[in-house]
Amino acid sequence: MRKTMSDNHQIFSCDTLVALGSCTKSGNVIFAKNSDRPLFEAQPLVEYPAADHEEGEMVQCTYISIPQVKHTYKVLGSKPHWIWGFEHGMNEHNVVIGNEAVWSVEPEDREAGLLGMDLLRLGLERGKTAEEAKDIIISLLETYGQGGSAAEHFDFRYHNAFLIADPSEAWIIDTVNRRYVARRVKDTAGISNCYSTGEEWDEASPDIKEHAWEMGYADPADPEPFHFARVYGLMGAKHRAAYPRFRRLNQLLGANKGKIDVETMESILRDHYEGELIEPRYSPADGLMVSICMHNMDEASSVTAAGVVLELPKEGAPTWRGCMSRPCCSVFLPYSIEEPLPENVSYAKGFFEDSSLWWKMERLTYEIEIDYPRNIKVWEPVQKALQQEMNGIFSPDKETMEKCAEKLEAAADEAYEKLKALNVCSSQPQRKQIVEAMKEKAKI
Repeated sequence: MRKTMSDNHQIFSCDTLVALGSCTKSGNVIFAKNSDRPLFEAQPLVEYPAADHEEGEMVQCTYISIPQVKHTYKVLGSKPHWIWGFEHGMNEHNVVIGNEAVWSVEPEDREAGLLGMDLLRLGLERGKTAEEAKDIIISLLETYGQGGSAAEHFDFRYHNAFLIADPSEAWIIDTVNRRYVARRVKDTAGISNCYSTGEEWDEASPDIKEHAWEMGYADPADPEPFHFARVYGLMGAKHRAAYPRFRRLNQLLGANKGKIDVETMESILRDHYEGELIEPRYSPADGLMVSICMHNMDEASSVTAAGVVLELPKEGAPTWRGCMSRPCCSVFLPYSIEEPLPENVSYAKGFFEDSSLWWKMERLTYEIEIDYPRNIKVWEPVQKALQQEMNGIFSPDKETMEKCAEKLEAAADEAYEKLKALNVCSSQPQRKQIVEAMKEKAKI
């Protein structure tokens, strides 16, 4: 039985962003996401083949079963090891989706339903375009609702927002239980753990305003235009942590309009408010400021578990560029949906195992965080050289993906041993104490 999430759990989740072709250097749509999870929730990269299904067949999602469709598309996605759905993923038709936890004045349904991550994977398995995936997610949301804990070891519930893109367009859906609003992205957009839809949208539940008036979330006599985020959004600690990230995402996207490329997106996913008023005082690893590249403040906080950058060409399959653990401590490796994934990339459980690349990168991150200002300088030259090499690889075959994963694993192992020796002494004793407790729980 899961424990109820208490105020001690500082759980914040994810940032997703997109730039349409009018705003990128190449003219292609570029999508990116950081997936933030509770500590120890390993997040491997997995793929499932296209398949035909029998009439009457059911598909078991995380908590409920629903009728299967006649045909499902091939999908590649990053998923918490214990969940059926994806945090972010793509399909064989170059549709990509990322989701966000959002909180509303309307309490979450307590009955079992589909997790946002389940809806995401279902949208990819069944949708051939961004608009089609959007419609599928909305239909499933209205039919089955969203419900169930999204954390492995305690009860953690939320509503969902989705960013859906293909090589031509992108959509954002904000949900509150079985209701929604949806809008087309006009140029660039970043979403975080707060509603992003204001006074304008393209589609919505027919009673989205009437329900708010009936429940007292808004006053029908208010002369101000109906503002979805202001009416339905919950003002609390989670919004306080999310809104600066939401502003930062869109600030960085706006500053780079017209010149956004893969490297721009990787840089944004590694951001800790550098150069801003709330830049970390001593170290990003302190986790005091909940940044896009998220580090935990303590053992009850969440962290960035994986990231992705995807440039969607108008022809051919895109190169999935994915990192494991915190992006500032990791390397985005190239993968292809058209080739089998390396075994160490697609395997991870809830504790350290030598056969998992995700855990190898997480172990290195822990060691860096013991004295981040000093230790990142040891790893960064290796990391930057590897990243430059990996960003030059496109549409990798199976052998190339395996070699890339092996090269990163070898570099991470070497750096880990070097840093472990250095960390006998640390200028960050509070952080060292937290990390040592984390390593013990992770069986490192």
